[in-house]
Amino acid sequence: MKIFSTLKKQATSFLEQYKQQSPATYAAAEQAIGAILILDGLVGIDNPLGSNKRPGIFGTLLGLVIGIVFLFVPTVFGNLSGTDKMTATTSATVVAVGMNTGSSDSNNSGTCPLTARYTVNGKEYTKQSSMSSSSNCSLSEGQTITINYNPDFPSSWANDVKSFGFFLQIFFWAGMFVIISSIVTFIIRLLSIIFGWKLLRDGRKLAATLPKDTNFQTLINEIKQNFVGTVFSFGGSGVKSTFVPTQTTAQSSVQNNPPTPPVTQAKPMATNAVSTPDPNNTPDPEIDSEIK
Repeated sequence: MKIFSTLKKQATSFLEQYKQQSPATYAAAEQAIGAILILDGLVGIDNPLGSNKRPGIFGTLLGLVIGIVFLFVPTVFGNLSGTDKMTATTSATVVAVGMNTGSSDSNNSGTCPLTARYTVNGKEYTKQSSMSSSSNCSLSEGQTITINYNPDFPSSWANDVKSFGFFLQIFFWAGMFVIISSIVTFIIRLLSIIFGWKLLRDGRKLAATLPKDTNFQTLINEIKQNFVGTVFSFGGSGVKSTFVPTQTTAQSSVQNNPPTPPVTQAKPMATNAVSTPDPNNTPDPEIDSEIK
């Protein structure tokens, strides 16, 4: 469970950076991170469009189904071809090798039907094989080979059954691998959901004790974006290594509504700057003397 431990450690470390801020910010962080962990646990936050495939718990269930189907491939094809009942062996003589089918080139990469003659319990059989094989194409008429046949129905036989069975076993072991990996991933995603739900629940409890804030949901969305970008390196705000603290509501309100600067009163103009006109138009003796 090292993968879950690493994810839990990253989430806890990211959450600690909000503890030093206001309780409202910490409550928002708990809810945001918890919601992301639950989402990732259920469906995988970067599925199906992300370049890194992280199957959620539903994806692991699909993996289990595919694995179980792979387990039954050898049984199904063994029954259809009848090779699972061909337990007896005997020597046979090649009578005819059919034309190469399933390939347009001359490299014998397709399969060839084979007709052989053999004797079982004193009775001679000349029958075509129950299935075609690429190994049949290299045989020639008159060659002696070892075949497998059904003891209950000797006329049913095939060549190179061992290789065919080995090929079918690949599906079986692939299915086992898919099932085991899906179970491990299922447990990891389940632990992620449980841990995320605990954070979400604690965040809601803390938020319920605090005054309501209209910007609380915006704060949650912002922290979600930072968390996804930092921990999962997918989408988000592009924050990869440096954490940028989110501003509290009080700080943002101050920046959005800066205080109005004080109004400075204008200085009074000098009284001797402009002369008051004389309503009687009385001549000024000093001016008259200067004119003269």
